[in-house]
Amino acid sequence: MFATWLAISLVAIFAFIIGTAVFCNYHDLKQSLDEIYSQTTVESLTEKINSMSEGRFALVGSDGEVLASSFKQEPAELKDFEYISIQSISTRIYFLYKKDLTVDNRELSLIIHSDVTVTVYEILVLAALSFILFAISTLTIYLRGNYLTRKAFGVLDELVEKANNISSQNLNLRLNVNDSTDELVEFALTFNRMMDRIEKAYEKMNQFVSDASHELRTPISVIQGYARMLDRWGKEDKDILQESIQAIKKESENMQDLVDKLLFIARNDKDTLVLVKDRFNMSELVEELVKETRLLGADRVIESHVEPNIMVNGDRDRIKQALRIFVDNALKYTEPGQTVSIKLTPEDNCAVVTVKDTGIGIPEEHLPNIFDRFYRVDDSRGRDKGGHGLGLSIARIIVLRHGGRIKVASKLGEGTRFKIYLPLG
Repeated sequence: MFATWLAISLVAIFAFIIGTAVFCNYHDLKQSLDEIYSQTTVESLTEKINSMSEGRFALVGSDGEVLASSFKQEPAELKDFEYISIQSISTRIYFLYKKDLTVDNRELSLIIHSDVTVTVYEILVLAALSFILFAISTLTIYLRGNYLTRKAFGVLDELVEKANNISSQNLNLRLNVNDSTDELVEFALTFNRMMDRIEKAYEKMNQFVSDASHELRTPISVIQGYARMLDRWGKEDKDILQESIQAIKKESENMQDLVDKLLFIARNDKDTLVLVKDRFNMSELVEELVKETRLLGADRVIESHVEPNIMVNGDRDRIKQALRIFVDNALKYTEPGQTVSIKLTPEDNCAVVTVKDTGIGIPEEHLPNIFDRFYRVDDSRGRDKGGHGLGLSIARIIVLRHGGRIKVASKLGEGTRFKIYLPLG
């Protein structure tokens, strides 16, 4: 592109120089030509041309004879050109132009000599300089392009090499952005960001598998232990038999619960989780939840406030499952005699369910992580209270799938409040 514009610029300069020379020459000759054209006889015409101090004109007859001339140099070759010619005379270069005249019924030709030596030399010098400039520019473009190409392909070669070497053991490979050209910086950054996401997802998957395996190890160990105890003594000892049956049943139910939760999360991750949405009365659902909570937490004070006839469009069973998780957590971490409150109110075109307890609370530094999978504020305390650290993750998935949001506030030793916003139907 640069070479094209350079060539166009040079052609324009040449055209300007030639055009300027022609205009100046015409301007210089105009007065003399007017005097020549005003002559009406051959004698006066030849006399006028011979008397001119400006040696630029020659009058030639039809047979090529020179009738008059103000040109003082050696005669030019006047017979062998039709209308224009360029000739070298006494080390000078002249542009000759022939104009036909008819005077006294005689066919004559006026030859105009224009000295273009300086103009030709200017054009030759400019052409030489242009050629040198064009050669230098072309060489510069070639070297620069070759350098940029090598640098560009260097980044691409690095990308190919690192892509071939990427495995689960070295997901930390990144392209060197400092050596990239401006055009490839964004490409390198995009690749590095992609690798950041892959590495983060892989670490998250590894952590998920590790946590799931850890959660399954405990019930499996318990079942294996009771199975060995049954094998040794439980065949005849009814007490051991009954204890083993109850323990195996409890742990198998625990495993089933964990597997169901893991399948739920896996379906969400694969985007195959199906929600059966319909318009339903949210107020009735929360009233059901309050009644069930009073049965489950008979030793706690259950307060409720439910606005009537609040309609929501969504999967009723899944929404109840999510709210049940929040309420169960409130009961789990609230001591007997303390208060758990459940409220349903309309707010900003949303149905807002508030679950508040007066339990042990959550330390502030843990609040950003409570919805992470398998996350427990206190691992040992979490195991004593039961659960796998998946409940809030599942509740969050359900709420987000319905276009809702969750706000949480907590103070250590004073309790926790969850506000669940669901769009109205």
